[in-house]
Formats: sequence, C-alpha cells, structure tokens
Amino acid sequence: MILFLKKTNIIFCFSFIICCSELFSQQYTERDIDSLLIKTNEVLRTRIPDKDLILWNKKIIKSAAGIGYRKGEAMGYINIANRYIFEGDTKGSLEYLNKAADIAKGSQDNFLLGKMNQEYSQTYKKLNLNSLALDYSSKAMYYALKLRKDNRDCRLFLRYVYSIRALSMYTVNRPDSALIYLHKAIKIDANPLDISHTGYHYTFYIKKTDSAEYYFQKAFDLLKTKNFKHNKYQRAVVLRDYGLFLRSQKKSDQAIQAFKQSTELARQVNRPQLILDNYKDLSVLYKEAGNPNKENEYLNKADSLKDSLDAIQNQAINLSINKLTEEKEKIQFETKSNITLWYGAILLVLIIVMTLYFYLRIVKKRKKLAESDKIILEIEKETKKLRKKLNENYDSIIQLARENNIDFFPKFQEIYPELCNELLKINPNLSKSDLSFCAMIWLGFSSKEIAQSTSMEHRSVQTKKYRIRKKLNLESEVDLHHFFRSLSDT
Repeated sequence: MILFLKKTNIIFCFSFIICCSELFSQQYTERDIDSLLIKTNEVLRTRIPDKDLILWNKKIIKSAAGIGYRKGEAMGYINIANRYIFEGDTKGSLEYLNKAADIAKGSQDNFLLGKMNQEYSQTYKKLNLNSLALDYSSKAMYYALKLRKDNRDCRLFLRYVYSIRALSMYTVNRPDSALIYLHKAIKIDANPLDISHTGYHYTFYIKKTDSAEYYFQKAFDLLKTKNFKHNKYQRAVVLRDYGLFLRSQKKSDQAIQAFKQSTELARQVNRPQLILDNYKDLSVLYKEAGNPNKENEYLNKADSLKDSLDAIQNQAINLSINKLTEEKEKIQFETKSNITLWYGAILLVLIIVMTLYFYLRIVKKRKKLAESDKIILEIEKETKKLRKKLNENYDSIIQLARENNIDFFPKFQEIYPELCNELLKINPNLSKSDLSFCAMIWLGFSSKEIAQSTSMEHRSVQTKKYRIRKKLNLESEVDLHHFFRSLSDT
C-alpha cells in the first residue's frame, strides 16, 4: 500500500511538471486563468509543497499580465498570500495582499473582493488583532452572500468564510456564535476541520463527551475519503483537537501521542503556529505527568519557535501600520475634498434654489462627514494598538539593556516602577537579577537577544525563564512577555 502511494505521488508530480511546461508555453483566456486560479489551485494546495504552489501562481500571474487580465493578477497574489499565512509569514502575506488590493481598487467582482477581505481577516487574526480581523470577515461574508448559490466554487467559498469566522468568534469570547457558523459551514459542505472544531466545542463549551466523540469520529472518517486523504494539514488540525479532547478525559498518554502525530504532519507541510501550539500542550502534559526533562525540552522548543515567529510578526505589524495610515490619509483627503464640494454646492444652491432641497443636501453631507470622522477615529485606535505592540519605549533604556550597562535596571525602575512593584507583591524574595531579567522580557527582548546582551548561553536563558515561572507560580504555557505587560498599565 505504501509503495502504491509513493508511485501515485511520483506520477502526480511528473504529471504536474508536464502540465506546467505545457501550461505556460501557450496563451490562455481569462476564463482559463480563472479556472486555474480557483479550481486547480484548490486541488494543488493538498498535493504539492507551498513553495511550488507559490511558483505556480507566479507563472499564472505572468500569463494574466501578458493578456492584461488584472483580476487574474490580483487573484494570483491572493492565492500566494494564503500560502504565506499558513506558513506563519504574516509579513509576506500582507505584502501580497496589498499588491492585490492595489489592483482591485474600483473592482465590482464580488468573488475577488470576498477572497481578498477573507485573507486580510486571516492575517490580522494571526496578528491577534481580533476586532480588525472580524471587520474584514464581515466584509468577506457580505461579498460571499452576493455570489451565485448554484455555483459550487461560490458555495465552497462561503463555507470557507463561515469556517474561519467561527474561529474568530472564539477569540472574542462568543462561542455560541462560533457554533452557529460551524453548523452553517458543515451544512454547505462537510469538512473535517469544521466537524473537528465542533467536537472541540462540545468538549470545552457544551461539555457533552458523547457528542464530542461522535464529531471526532466523523472527522476521522472524512479524512479517509478521496477528497481529504492527501490533506496533511487538516489531519494535523484534527489530531490536535482530538489531543485536547483526550487531555480533558485524563488520557495523557494518548493525548501526547496525538499531539506528536499532529506536530510531525504540521512539520511536513510547514505550519509553524500549529507546531508551536502543540509544543506548549506537550510541555503541560509532561509537567502533569511529572517529567520535568520533557517539560523543559518542549518548553525550550516553544520559546525558540515563538521568538522566530514574533520577529516576523513585528515586521508584519509595521506593514499594517503603514496600510492603516495610508487609509486614514486617504479618507482625510477625500473628506477635505468633499467639504470643498459641499460648500460649493451650498453656495450654488443658495444662489439658484433656496429650497428644501438645499436643507436635505446639508443633512446628507453632514452625515457623510460624521461617518468619515468615525472611520478615522477607528483607524487611529487600531494604529495606536499596533504601535503599542511594537514596544516603542525609550531608546536609551533599550540601549542600556543591550550593553548590559549597570545603569540599566535603576533607570528602568525609575521610568517603569509598576512592574517591579507588582512582581514583588507576588514574590517578595525576587532578587535584583531576577527583576532585571524580567525587565528585559517586558521590553520585548527575545531569548537570543537576552543571551547576547548578558553573555549567557541560550539554554541558560531558557532555564532562567523556567525558574522565573516557578518563582511566580506561573503555568508553563503562560507567555512571560504578555504576563509582565499585563502587570503594568503602559
């Protein structure tokens, strides 16, 4: 059986290479390109590596540009952004989505606009900007509901929107709404991910073990079918959900096995966020099992992977700030232009008509201005939130920390006294060295940066993090940076 699957994969890859060589040796129509970017891309997502699929989409983008088909170019960029999202590269995702957005300006194509807003929603969800993610999700759902109901591609896209929106509902503590959207997605087209997430819901929210087991079995049965048996990512997610279920049932050994299988599959398809989540849960399970060596092993793996993902995330946040700032400036410019036109219209109406139409025109324009001001305030709020995440504190403090200067900690205490005060309330026996170490984590220093600044070994930094958690009585899955931030109002 294994030999047969290997031969099948070899045949598929060989056919794919031949297809690509023939595909780009001739010119295709707009309809052909749409089919390739929507139908064929969906099939290839589970059959070839992300880097090959990205290259494939770039070649289609080139073909679309050759015939002046702008929608095809935008759709290709959106497909590439989707791959970067799942690889954990939010910066790359935003770069390609911004390219698609530039092309799609003024477009009336509901499918294109829906796909673009949906991928923006997923990217902002990865950045933990949940309110912004839900806003884009609402836009995606608006366009998806306007699509044809008798078209399978349109129905599957609506299922996809419902599925991702359900996950966003959990992040804003609306589990009842999440379950509604999961059932809507399943009604359109049964998918292992939606069914598995429903099992997760019955595990932790409704707490019906029999129902949870039913949905997980149904998800595993679907993974055996033709449509999903090649999809390693979906199997990895289902195994993770099932591992959480097993852990809730106190079946630690089985849960560990499920998380390890999920991690291996996630590694094969390069899904770092899924790997990180599994590492954290494995660390907790080994802690509960009384195995500190394994607990530290997975905790160190999680810290190291999180450092690399955070670096990419910070770059993506910078892109987000630039995009929101551009939107704000655009709205302000349009608002000023509208104000100029408005007063010109008022003057014209005063001269020509002086009627009720003049009054109604003023009311309408004022309403539009109020809406513009509201949008600007919302964008300013999101921009401040993004800038706060970048930890843009005093450069002098950060420089002192990097130089391991003895003035670093006294200066830090002077400017940010709240952190040390709160930590000492939790454990009065914390040493000056402990507090200085916590201050560097609060400033956003990664484990690698702390090691470089203090001339410590990277492993020693991880061990000190572990000891700090013990002294503060924190669980291993608690993110120290977020915890320290929560102690001070900054």
